[in-house]
Amino acid sequence: MPSSSTERLAAPRLVWPAAALWMLCVLCGLGLGRAHAGRPSPEWRTIDTPHFQVHYPQGLEAVAFRTARICEEAHLALTPVLRHRPTQRTQVVVSDFGDSANGSATAIPSLEMNVYAAPPNLDGNLNDYDDWLRVLVYHEYTHILHLDTLSGLPELFNAVLGRSFAPNQNMPSMVIEGTAVWLESRTSARGRVRSAWFRGWLRAAALEGTLAPLDVAVHAPLDFPGPNVWYMYGGHFIEWLTRTHGEAGLARVFTAYGDDVMPFAINAAFVEGYGLSLVEAWHAWQQDLQRRSEAERDALRAEGPLTPWRRLTETGQRHEDARFFPDGRLASLELDGDAPAALWVRSPEDDFATRRKLLDVDGTDHFDVCSDGSLVLDRVDRFDGLWSGYDLYRWRGGALERVTRGARIREPACGPGGRFFVGVQVLEGRTRLVRVDAADGAVRVLGDPGGLGQVAFPAVSPDGRWVVATALVDARRTLWLVDLETGARRALTDDDALSVHARFTPDGRAVLYASDRSGVLELYRRDLDADAAVQLTRTVTGVTGPATSPDGRHLVASLLVSRGEDLAVVPTTALLASPHGTARPVEPMRPDVGAVPLPSRPYDPLETLAPVAWSPAFALSSPEDTASQVGLIVEAADAVGRHIIFGDFNTLPAEQDWRAQVAYAYRGLTPALNATVARTTRVRPGGAYYSGARHDWRESISTLAFGASLPFSRAGHSASASMRYVYERLEPLGNPTPTFDPVDRTPAFPSASASGNLVVGLSWSSRDSALLALSTETGGSANVTLRLRDPMLAGDASTAEVFWDTARFLDLWGRHVLALRLSGAVGVGDDVRGVYYALGPAPERNLLLDALDQIYFGSTYLRGFPTGTVAGPRYLLATAEYRLPIFDLYRGFGTAPVFGRNVTFAAFTDWAQARERDYRLWPNAFRKSFGLELAARGVLGWRLPVDARLGAARGLGADGETQLYFFLGPWF
Repeated sequence: MPSSSTERLAAPRLVWPAAALWMLCVLCGLGLGRAHAGRPSPEWRTIDTPHFQVHYPQGLEAVAFRTARICEEAHLALTPVLRHRPTQRTQVVVSDFGDSANGSATAIPSLEMNVYAAPPNLDGNLNDYDDWLRVLVYHEYTHILHLDTLSGLPELFNAVLGRSFAPNQNMPSMVIEGTAVWLESRTSARGRVRSAWFRGWLRAAALEGTLAPLDVAVHAPLDFPGPNVWYMYGGHFIEWLTRTHGEAGLARVFTAYGDDVMPFAINAAFVEGYGLSLVEAWHAWQQDLQRRSEAERDALRAEGPLTPWRRLTETGQRHEDARFFPDGRLASLELDGDAPAALWVRSPEDDFATRRKLLDVDGTDHFDVCSDGSLVLDRVDRFDGLWSGYDLYRWRGGALERVTRGARIREPACGPGGRFFVGVQVLEGRTRLVRVDAADGAVRVLGDPGGLGQVAFPAVSPDGRWVVATALVDARRTLWLVDLETGARRALTDDDALSVHARFTPDGRAVLYASDRSGVLELYRRDLDADAAVQLTRTVTGVTGPATSPDGRHLVASLLVSRGEDLAVVPTTALLASPHGTARPVEPMRPDVGAVPLPSRPYDPLETLAPVAWSPAFALSSPEDTASQVGLIVEAADAVGRHIIFGDFNTLPAEQDWRAQVAYAYRGLTPALNATVARTTRVRPGGAYYSGARHDWRESISTLAFGASLPFSRAGHSASASMRYVYERLEPLGNPTPTFDPVDRTPAFPSASASGNLVVGLSWSSRDSALLALSTETGGSANVTLRLRDPMLAGDASTAEVFWDTARFLDLWGRHVLALRLSGAVGVGDDVRGVYYALGPAPERNLLLDALDQIYFGSTYLRGFPTGTVAGPRYLLATAEYRLPIFDLYRGFGTAPVFGRNVTFAAFTDWAQARERDYRLWPNAFRKSFGLELAARGVLGWRLPVDARLGAARGLGADGETQLYFFLGPWF
């Protein structure tokens, strides 16, 4: 016999709240405690200087003290160049939340810089430096100075609104980052303008006639070099511009653009600064680069024959870490744009012509092959929901095994038989050489450069006696040869050249490595019993990462090409054996500012927490209604981001409604905590019934909410858990006293009510895609949400709902993708309030207004049926989409803020059902629709990605209809 509604809710009223409380305890147990930056319970401190406040956690004193001194040095060096002095102190946060080297700067709502304490990889984007911290600080403070440059109406706006408008922050990123790259190089002995990687890639593109046009450089291509185009092309363009037309014009460009209220007038700013537009300057620079590249190629050819490389790959992007198995097979880490990163294997039987995938990798930068056929690789993991770092994993027998946990070790090399590994460990602004036991993950230090020095790219000799590694100490670049037993070391090189990717020959008697001593990355050989190295290759663009086959017949390396790096092979009999030249001279280093302790004090978040700006909020439409909105927004955060406050006040003038909200988040604990207080007034159309008719009813809603969230992930997978409690109180507000005849139908007035609900969510994703993918291609995702209402939660009804959403993506061929999705919900309620869902079609939208308001829609609709066709207390919605490319555009119009990427096509089917009781999973129980979509992807305003979708759907059956829709939003 069916249960009554009261009996059905016995579980929601008693079990569900208890289950939710248990899940809250689990969530807190996953990570509750003081949030930490790679160490337990950091206490933040502050260093005050004349123009900066430097905030840092205890344990990073060496980095913080040098940062404070370098900041003042940068202020003295850069303000005359950019002709601007900020009127407020810059807040600088030194942190160590991960092993990724980077920094950031902003001028809104205050001048803020972030400095990450992990030193950069010597073969990554930040690959050429003498003092990584100085280069980073100079780069970011360059941003502060030019972003803060403003005058005229923008300055007046900020005087009224606070610091909320910085026109130069909306310059093309190519100009912003290019200026910082130029100045980081101009004020140091190295810098990326001198990078042999950047110069080699640009030379290759110039000689092939494939230099990126201005429209691509302004918006960034999906293909190589991606966003790195802003640094590579931008840095060399600004260097040419200032060298040929003077440095003073650059400051005039920033001053002119900082005076503009209307955005995107970058050509006019360049005309004012240099007398020629950005379009004209770009064209002239590329012509000059073409001539210089041809001259450099001719000079290299005049020195002698070039190395006869045979390319194994032709797609560019990333093909590196060539490693040989003992049986002669070649392994490499490859990312070619059409597939996610993976380790691939090639056989010598067909001269390495064909490849087979060995292992999908995500978050891996380097790996090595062991003599027993296993692999060791680094992978990025996230810990405590806060910081991420490298750990070592071992792959053998088809399984991946974790070796270390939270050790922050990268760039692994394998010892004989895979008994131990050698790697570099990130620690307090430096890296050190360590040995890791393969059995238990125990770590032993082999060499520590001290200070902010760096060790990179270790390799173990075949007999397990020696380790060779690159060391960068006090701006000197050295190849260390370290005795694994005693720790004694000697220098194989010691000059101004950068020598990287050293590998032992199969007999262990010599070391091969790449060096930029000639200005071009070439391969060199240093016999361990010799006094000097010999040059092995002569190339036009550059080559890195050498590996010699076990039989000594072939050398494989990564050749710099216009689209990145390709694997290339050459017989060892075709290699040179000529004495190497003298390393190219560099400018003298600036005096070291040292790491002597500076006066510091405990960090006070209240000093920087007060709101310093507000901004008006306008919305022409919203997903819920079409009425115009007007209001204001206030945001505040302390310098290190422990406390975040958000307040907004919005009105709907036509309806005389308003909403006020204050939200607060605290990130000093794990999980992160948040709370919201809000009050809203609204008119409920037809909410009251009296005098024989329905009347509008005005009411207020008071809301109190608080929650906790915890992200956690590992390489290739991300996940999060969250919990949020929301209490709402509805009360009548200012309604006229109704009059009605007692003999009329009984009037109905909405009464004051309360609603408390608890929402618990879990999510997981392994989605991945290639660089040139048109949507997610592989992996999947899953989300589960539990929502409860109950008197125990201060509500006036009992309901329980479970929502789920899962997706799976299959990479078919040639960027064709099959995307599958299943979502649904189950709800139960008591006699006071039921639970009911209704699926409907995509809403009709104004595309222009949505673009202005940044309103996007996804794919959670039942297309081809009217609203309410599928409705009930539980539903299922299944979608299958076959997606394929139509054409790639990757074009714009010079500096115009419009850029088209590609046009794609999809054929889809939606299947849905809603039930009172159990689902029925046979086909005729579903409403079914079919349709087609055309999607266009592009960029607006130089930075804003936009996806527009035009679709047609037809529902099957008597209640189906033909629907056309057009809105903004990406595929699921």
